[in-house]
Order: sequence, then C-alpha cells, then structure tokens
Amino acid sequence: MLAKRGWSTHTPVSLDADSVIRELNRIGNMLGTRVAGRATNLEEVIQPQAPGDAHPRSLSAQFGLGALPFHVELSHRPRPCRYLLLGCLDPGSPSAATMLLDWRTLGLSSDELHFLESAPILVRTGRRSFYSTLLPPNRAFLRYDPGCLEAVDERGRAALDLVQRRLGTDVPEIHQWRCGDILIIDNWRVLHGRARSDQGAGRRLARILIDA
Repeated sequence: MLAKRGWSTHTPVSLDADSVIRELNRIGNMLGTRVAGRATNLEEVIQPQAPGDAHPRSLSAQFGLGALPFHVELSHRPRPCRYLLLGCLDPGSPSAATMLLDWRTLGLSSDELHFLESAPILVRTGRRSFYSTLLPPNRAFLRYDPGCLEAVDERGRAALDLVQRRLGTDVPEIHQWRCGDILIIDNWRVLHGRARSDQGAGRRLARILIDA
C-alpha cells in the first residue's frame, strides 16, 4: 500500500505506548536512516499546541490549534526526509484527524510542472535560509510548507498560489486516529495536514523521520 498510494497504516499486536514506539522504530529501521527533527531529536512526541507554546518557525506558531495546512515534512531543509512515521499514543478526545493528499493527483500540466521547477522561492530557516524551487529538476519531491516558504518575485508568488489552489480543490484521504495506529507516509509524494484540535484534547503522536 505504501508503494501503491504513498501511505499505509499498521497496528502492532500490543497497543501500549512502549510497544507502539518499538514498532515505529522497527519499521523505520527497515525503511532507511533516522533523521533528526527540529530539536535534533531522533524520536519525538508531538501534540497540538497553542501559538505561544510552539517553536517560533513551526506551523503551530502560525495556526495554533486550528487546522494545519497541507505540507511536506522538513521542507525547510535542502532535501526533505523520505518517510514520516507517526504512532498514536493517545488519539485525544475529540480526536483530530490527519489528512493526506498525493501531489501527483493535483492535475498539474507539463507546463505547470516546468514552472514549479524554475520559479524561485526563499526557504526561511534562520541563518541557514536558502533559495530553491518547489520542484527539483528530477521532480522527486514537492517542497511545500506555508510556514517556511516565501516568494521572492511574481513568479514565486504564482508558483505558491498554484499549489495552494490545487491543494484546496482536491479531495484528501482522512485518517481518524485510534490508539496504537501507525501511519507510514512517503513524504516525497504525500502531503499531510491536521484537522482542528481542541485545547487539552490530549492527542499525542510519536514521530520519527527517515531518509532513504
């Protein structure tokens, strides 16, 4: 299923938190090499956060407990990680779903793909900010994250607007979390977002990032 649609789900035999994290690590080790997240941690537990509690350059700092827009994990790095693995320690009540959308289904024409390869954007990542495009020449992945990408000219604005419009018109897959669920995402192919979360809902996901 991972190769067919760009994401798959898995549930370990035991649903306690330690078992979920062990299974998450086992799958990650089969897929590739661990990549550190923002805080240089190889394994993280993430939960919806209000803007004041979030990392200043994260999507949560902009959108807080509201819905998080579609994005590609680690778009602020020269090459995003290949796989994103999430394990549900607590779905929360009410639960906030994860939305999934394959960028290859956005109906981009050959001319539009070429435009995304050439329109310049600025990737904001503090002192290591750099210029790039939304698509690399080999079109291996889409670089997209409203939290760290900025247009540097009209072409860049048009490229970001194009992707945003297409993401807003396509119909995503929706994953409703249950305790113990493991979600494996091909981060080069499938963007993900999060539904709105209530304050104190308790949603907690273990996360590891994998390069391949």
